[in-house]
Amino acid sequence: MPILDTQLSRLNKFVGKEFTIDELAEVLFRFGMELDSYEKLPNGDYALKIEITPDRPDMLSVFGLARALRKYLGINPGLEEYALHTDARYKILVDKSVTRIRPYIAGVVVHNIRLDEDTIRDLIYAQEKLHETFCRGRKKASIGLYPLKNISWPLHYYAEDPYKIRFKPLGFDFEMTAIEILQKHPTGQKYAHILLGHEKYPLFTDNANHVLSLPPIINSEDYGKITPEDNKILIETTGIHKPTVKLVINIMATIMHDLGGKLYSVEIVYPESGSERSPYLEYREVKIKTNYINEVLGIKLSCKKACELLARMGFGTKKISDDEVLVRIPPYRADIWHLIDIIDDIGRAYGFDNMEPELTPVFTVGGLTERSTIITFIRDLLIGLGFTEAFTFALTSIEDQFDKMLLERDENIVIIAGAREKKINMVRKWLLPELLKALANNKDRRYPIKLFEVSDVVVPDNRSDTGAINKTHLALVSAHKEANFTEARQCLEYVLQALGFENLSFIRTRHSSFIEGRVAKVIVDGKDIGVIGELHPQVILNWGLAVPISAAEISISELFGWKYKPVDVPEF
Repeated sequence: MPILDTQLSRLNKFVGKEFTIDELAEVLFRFGMELDSYEKLPNGDYALKIEITPDRPDMLSVFGLARALRKYLGINPGLEEYALHTDARYKILVDKSVTRIRPYIAGVVVHNIRLDEDTIRDLIYAQEKLHETFCRGRKKASIGLYPLKNISWPLHYYAEDPYKIRFKPLGFDFEMTAIEILQKHPTGQKYAHILLGHEKYPLFTDNANHVLSLPPIINSEDYGKITPEDNKILIETTGIHKPTVKLVINIMATIMHDLGGKLYSVEIVYPESGSERSPYLEYREVKIKTNYINEVLGIKLSCKKACELLARMGFGTKKISDDEVLVRIPPYRADIWHLIDIIDDIGRAYGFDNMEPELTPVFTVGGLTERSTIITFIRDLLIGLGFTEAFTFALTSIEDQFDKMLLERDENIVIIAGAREKKINMVRKWLLPELLKALANNKDRRYPIKLFEVSDVVVPDNRSDTGAINKTHLALVSAHKEANFTEARQCLEYVLQALGFENLSFIRTRHSSFIEGRVAKVIVDGKDIGVIGELHPQVILNWGLAVPISAAEISISELFGWKYKPVDVPEF
């Protein structure tokens, strides 16, 4: 888990409470975090390493953790109100040249902020901690801080030839081109991979054409370095993933609010989609019933008590009825995706150690489920027939699942959105191509090779809250010079009859992956559960193989009538 480095005195200052090490360790444990280690310093203070759960990037700074603890301890419970002021000058103009490089930007201007060296150090630590964790090494998003005093508005975000970009990078007293920064500056060397391959690099300038930064690499020494004398600053985030950009600017803006700053929104003008204002401090609202809370946690909370506990976790609440609460979610929370996430926070505030343990009302002994028993039995049968069990990956490619199998591409599949790797861009829809991939990776082995797999495939289903469901399939292949339809049929018949199915039939059909006339659909008790046959020679060649292969794939879920049962979950 991410580690937050801070000092006990700093945490005590921002929480407004004097913790001892033991008291802090206890509070963090009850809150769901952990004091990983501590070390006493020569000045009597303690250096702390605190484990933060990865779903709470807002707590990756002493400011964010202190805010959460203030609320949890009842010092300052409830939802903060973030007043956003406007000034027509504060505007960022985005050029379409950044669209294919780093298309998104957000900003916030802060007035009346009081900074000292320790606070600046903590801010830079928060910036870099977010970079390395939530922002995925600055790739998804990055943060820049600038003194406002020398900036001429409006600001401009565009892409430029790297050889034409010249400015003093942070920490240097002479100008360098963007190419030189990536080659010679320590920070440029570390993050050069983000921009390499692009003909132009993103550039952030003011209206007087002063370079503020080269996102996401480095700020300007002249215009991008904050000091304790600066009481007005600009914070910007750029990135390739807009939800991350929006959340990060919200986290930084709320930190500035906690430090006493006055927040001003910045108008972002995109070339095609129009303008919007950042930061994005609107509250999300969701309704939750106390009956559902009590059912999940196994306790009895009144509506009033639920509101009190939610306030201790930083939520805003409004009682709708005796059994329903309107919950307002802070704009810096990245982890609230479902009502269960809210209930988890209620459980933390209530204290899981305060819940009374109960014996289960049903006394029984543990055992395998019907599904596990059947799958284990199938495995034993096929191993007895001389097959070797394979375990293949669920993530695969459209090429493997369709093109190599001579099938037309199907839209009814689960695609991995934004996949960068061509060989991993979907979740498997059937097992047979993955077994052939295993054969292709073992073609230097002595034949015959007989493989099988009993595992899940994934298909879209709107009834599921995830939009997809798992179905259990059995696939088997036999590769050797005499492999044929009869061999595969004998194996499959043996397995099905051993499972107690007698009403079997194999009806001739057409399937592009198999040789015409040597392929059949498998019918059991009137249900079409799969396909069996001899693989088409072109399919075999597509996988780099050179021996005949008989194969079959059936749906165990269809065979036993294992249906998806939608869970009654309240809407979020």
